[in-house]
Amino acid sequence: MGPRLSHGSWLWVFMSLLGAADCTYHCLSSSSDTQPFLSLTQTQTWRVESDGGCLKPLYNFAKLFLDSVQPNPFPEDIISTALKTEQLDIPQLVRYEAGYIVCLLLAVLYLLVMPVAGGVLAWRSFHSRKVEVNNTQSSSLASLYHQDIGVAACLVLVTILLLTGVILAFTVNSRVSENMHPGLYHVETSARIIEDSLTSITQKIKVVMEQYSIPKAEISKEMNDADDIIGATIISSFNTDVDEYLIDLSVSIEDAIGTFENLQLYQTTRTDLQANHTTLQNGIQGLQSRVESLGKCPTCDVPNPSNLTTVANYYLIPSVDDKLNDMPPASSLAGLIEQGNLTFHAIPQKCSEQVAPTIAALMSVLNESQEELLNTSHRFPSLESLIEAVSDCKTTVRRFADPVDYYDFVRWTVSLTLCMVMLVIVVLMVVALSLGLPVFFYPTIYSTYQDARLEHTAIGLYRAAVVASFVFSWLFILLVFIVLFFGGNAHTLGCRSWTHGQLFGFLDQQKNIFSSLNNIGQSFNTSQSPNTSQSPNISQETNSETQQIQPSTSAIYHGCKSGQSLFHSMHMEQHFDLEDFLNASKYLDGFNETAQNMSVNLDGLKLLPDNGRQGLLSFKQCGIDSINYHEQLLLLSTPVVKTDLGVFANELDKKAEVPANGEIKEELKKEAETTRYLNTIVKLQQTNAAKMSQIVSALKTISTVYKANVDKTLESLTQTEVALHNQLPYIVGNVSQCIMEKGEQSLLRYLDWVRHAILYKVLDCHWLAVSLDNVYTAVCLNVVDPLNAFWLCLGWCCAFLVPGVIFSIYTARRLKPEPTFISKDTFILPEKKTENMKCHTSKAASNNYMSLEEVHEMSMVSEYIKSKKCED
Repeated sequence: MGPRLSHGSWLWVFMSLLGAADCTYHCLSSSSDTQPFLSLTQTQTWRVESDGGCLKPLYNFAKLFLDSVQPNPFPEDIISTALKTEQLDIPQLVRYEAGYIVCLLLAVLYLLVMPVAGGVLAWRSFHSRKVEVNNTQSSSLASLYHQDIGVAACLVLVTILLLTGVILAFTVNSRVSENMHPGLYHVETSARIIEDSLTSITQKIKVVMEQYSIPKAEISKEMNDADDIIGATIISSFNTDVDEYLIDLSVSIEDAIGTFENLQLYQTTRTDLQANHTTLQNGIQGLQSRVESLGKCPTCDVPNPSNLTTVANYYLIPSVDDKLNDMPPASSLAGLIEQGNLTFHAIPQKCSEQVAPTIAALMSVLNESQEELLNTSHRFPSLESLIEAVSDCKTTVRRFADPVDYYDFVRWTVSLTLCMVMLVIVVLMVVALSLGLPVFFYPTIYSTYQDARLEHTAIGLYRAAVVASFVFSWLFILLVFIVLFFGGNAHTLGCRSWTHGQLFGFLDQQKNIFSSLNNIGQSFNTSQSPNTSQSPNISQETNSETQQIQPSTSAIYHGCKSGQSLFHSMHMEQHFDLEDFLNASKYLDGFNETAQNMSVNLDGLKLLPDNGRQGLLSFKQCGIDSINYHEQLLLLSTPVVKTDLGVFANELDKKAEVPANGEIKEELKKEAETTRYLNTIVKLQQTNAAKMSQIVSALKTISTVYKANVDKTLESLTQTEVALHNQLPYIVGNVSQCIMEKGEQSLLRYLDWVRHAILYKVLDCHWLAVSLDNVYTAVCLNVVDPLNAFWLCLGWCCAFLVPGVIFSIYTARRLKPEPTFISKDTFILPEKKTENMKCHTSKAASNNYMSLEEVHEMSMVSEYIKSKKCED
């Protein structure tokens, strides 16, 4: 049994327990500002830019016309029936396309009227024999002049409008051709982006679940370090106390070993002192008797040997064999310090061995939580039906891309050809105007040209423009209607229904698009791990509900456009409780309960073994404090002999040289040598006495403190061991609490990231709105709008061809030159020029038409003039 603790010792232990929190492990937060989880790659999208620019007013005008032609809403019934039965309801279709039927009737009317009107005008032009000439009064001529100017101005205006229409037709026709192939590419690309993004949702959710390995690794690291933390905390907390104990132990061991060694030296020196004391005492006594015998000679001078005696009696030095026998062997004390140090630093290994089962149980809980998360994530609403619908759209676009591109090339070629014809007609009108328009303002401008050649050229160009208009008008109007029909239906069925939201309503009626959202959880119940039986069966709860998810495509589109998650846009919360899925308590309860069971038992730990404790107690009871060190030190300080034998030997040598001592000279020298030999023994005794004095002094010093040192060592040992055992639960509890806190932080940080990743990374659908907008831009704004603008421009030209033809015919008739009549009897060559000029002036001023007889007479006058020139 060890020594009982004093009141001061118990007070120290109590204070150390109160300060246990100060020497326990302080848990440091593992939170970090950096994001440790994988950054999910989001779908990269770019917006297709509209190239409307300054043509947008033209596009808007075409849309207004189409809205008046086709005011009916989106034909959901017709299209639904066609998709289901692959047959069209003709009466409903006719009612829906009534506006285009009216346009067709107008086109047929135009197609019939233009050729008939052209034929009638041609017949009148070639079969008319005479036209009245109005040259009666100057007031009538002025009225015709203003009328001609008005007609010419109208023709100029019509020509400008035709030229503008042709230029715009060329422009928008080129826009359609340029944007068709990129538009098909953008549609296919957008469909592919939507399909790939929807398909990647499942893979991204799997990646998100796999990121559980990060908090799992963090928690595992903390758990694997728990034993080292406990051991390191114990080492750091009690290192000072143990060092102080080991210092006290080393002092006691040094005292014990020093005592043992000094006692051994004490015994050896005591034996030498007593043995030499006997030899010295006998030698001095013999020397004294012999010197006294030599001193009996009456004539001899011999030193007085009376003081040749020993003083210190070393036989008075007591034996310490009993005390030496009570001392513990030095070998049993020599390794106590190293053994205690090794025992103390072996605590982490003991902690590791005892904490290992708890760590294994915690790892099992983490694995079960991971499996539960993974199994629950499998019940996430499926988008397979939506993916299939998008895939079908992409396949359809890919299948019809080449034919559409080819037909657009054919359309572009035909349109370009007819636009070129229209441009030729307009150019003919422009050239004819350039030649004929000056005549209305300056009648004499062409007087220098013979036979009115430029006027005839203008008339011929007008007639050519009129003939080309009549010949190609049916092609123009036919192309206008065809483009109007396809472009208009593309706008009303696709583009307008998209902007008005009618297309979303039609898609909402297609139940198969989101059918997979209502079929979740059935394929995962069989694969559920038995370890996750405590988790809520979300799929069973969902299947028991009668409510079915039917998301609104309009809500999805506008939600994605405003940044809303697809999870909320599709109302997935009706089938999948995300908050319950990410409820940390489900995964932390078992972990915390297991972590609280962590414990370490160091009851068998002893910093000082029993034999070491017994050796210290034996040393304490050896009784070296009972020796009378004062008497021994007085004895050892006593001179060995009364007379200095060295001096006495020198006196004997001196006396041997005295003549009076001649007889005993040799005896004196011999005694001097004997004296010197005895002096060496005296010196040896003095040395041993001094050595013995040091030994006794050392033992005296140790004897005053060795019991107190032993008591201090044993008390320090007891206090350290008691504090170690008492504070160990606090240290282990603090470390387990730290593990729970860090595990909770890591798991909460992961679950928060999962919530954010699922809502705003995995189910972020900004790409969906951008892709749909790109489809609308690529198809409607960049292709359909220019296509509708094309038929509008070409129809514009067809409409203005009618007044252009009328004004051209009128202008051509007004520009027709009038012949001059010359008499055969009054013909005078010098005056020919004057009369001819007057005739031309009168003709130019009146600008009336002539009959065929007048033309014939004018040709006879020309032949007569030629014959006269030949005679001259």
